Amino acid sequence: MRNALTGVERAMFWTLAFAAFAAAAAGLAARGVDRVAASYEAARSNYAIVRVLAPEGPAGIAAAEVALAQAVQVTSAAPMTAGRAAALLGGEVRAEDMPALRLIEVELTAAPAHVDVSGDLVAALAQGGVTAEVIEAPDDSSGAGLATRVRNAAFWGAIAFALVMGIIVSLAARGLAARRREMVTVMCDLGATQGETAGRIADEAAVMGLYAGLIGGVLAGVAGFAVLMLAIPGVSLDARIGMILPVDLTPIAAAPLGAAIAAGAGARAAASYFHAQAARLG
Repeated sequence: MRNALTGVERAMFWTLAFAAFAAAAAGLAARGVDRVAASYEAARSNYAIVRVLAPEGPAGIAAAEVALAQAVQVTSAAPMTAGRAAALLGGEVRAEDMPALRLIEVELTAAPAHVDVSGDLVAALAQGGVTAEVIEAPDDSSGAGLATRVRNAAFWGAIAFALVMGIIVSLAARGLAARRREMVTVMCDLGATQGETAGRIADEAAVMGLYAGLIGGVLAGVAGFAVLMLAIPGVSLDARIGMILPVDLTPIAAAPLGAAIAAGAGARAAASYFHAQAARLG
């Protein structure tokens, strides 16, 4: 690659780097949205409320707690307090106005879709002498399926944005072929084929795109980590690094390759056109 950081080529290089940065940043944002949506769906599906029907009073709640503590599907169980119930109702009812509650909040382990967790809990409670019903998050509520829709929207939105940035990279790389038009004409006069001429220009553009993609991807990674630092204060650096999964780095890794491919394709198309024009004139 000729001195790609001087003159017009410097502006072209940083255009490619910015496009790669934007595409990688959009991918990282989509990964963040996906992680948050997955956590929301897991918290929603792994939460239930047990309503104790019999025995009544504190004895029923205590017996239900003992039975739930022995259930393999339960990770934690705690009676719902009046303050907690008032908070769930959005403050519409004061805690002191709440009637006596016979509700237990339960955190469940992740279970396959075909497992009847509610039925298993009711059976476990019955073995402990407690009659109760288990209320899970309904599948037809406003929150049902929200996480899936959000994840799909984030994924396809990032893909569409990356394609737009790829088009920008491709169009910008055509400028490199335009600056090498005289060389294309000379190679045509010397008998070089269209593929040989376009391949040489495309290789130069691809190398430029690769370097620009590396810089853009690294900058996107730094920006993403800075957002993580600000979004989750009070967490140690090691803990933050542990939150990052290998798949989260996919947008950063894909940025150099995508920029190289898009730049090479754009420059090749333009160089082929210029070669065809030179051949007709010759």
